[in-house]
Amino acid sequence: MNALAKPFQPFTSAEFHKMARRGAFGDLRVELRRGMIVKMSPKHVPHARAQMDIAWALKSAVAAAGLKWEVLVEASVSFGEGFDPVPDIVVIDPAMQRDPQGTVSPDAVKLIVEVADSSLDDDLGEKRGDYAHFGLVEYWVADVNARIVHLHADPRNGSFARLATASLADPLTMLTQPSIVAQIG
Repeated sequence: MNALAKPFQPFTSAEFHKMARRGAFGDLRVELRRGMIVKMSPKHVPHARAQMDIAWALKSAVAAAGLKWEVLVEASVSFGEGFDPVPDIVVIDPAMQRDPQGTVSPDAVKLIVEVADSSLDDDLGEKRGDYAHFGLVEYWVADVNARIVHLHADPRNGSFARLATASLADPLTMLTQPSIVAQIG
């Protein structure tokens, strides 16, 4: 007798991290979104260059502002409730980090940057909505092809109330921390 298929049961953040610690994903780059394990797009050279340039510029800007924040590349952020993305760049206050050996605590996050060459629609769509839903204070999407950055802050009702755009060639100022001014190139 065939058993009826059960409806989709989303993975919890705890289940996802348990699988990751046990090596379930091998060399695959994955993240947990809305309880689903999602394979991440491969990185192309323009994406990798932009990621490196933005991370370096943010690290310099944080140091120039005299803050003890850290700039991390591809660190998992555990918002919980089935949302554990692996953003391209995360700026954190390590003093707010709950577990220095674990995933990034959402309270420690000051800025998340996604670099988009093929993922722009998702980064400005569903992913932006998820970040706003979980109260991310500031979110940037760097559009590699158009050479612009979409800046978002002030999460409200699943969206961001403050929006701005800037050229990647211009200084990028954090909306929530104006002392952080990153000069990319």
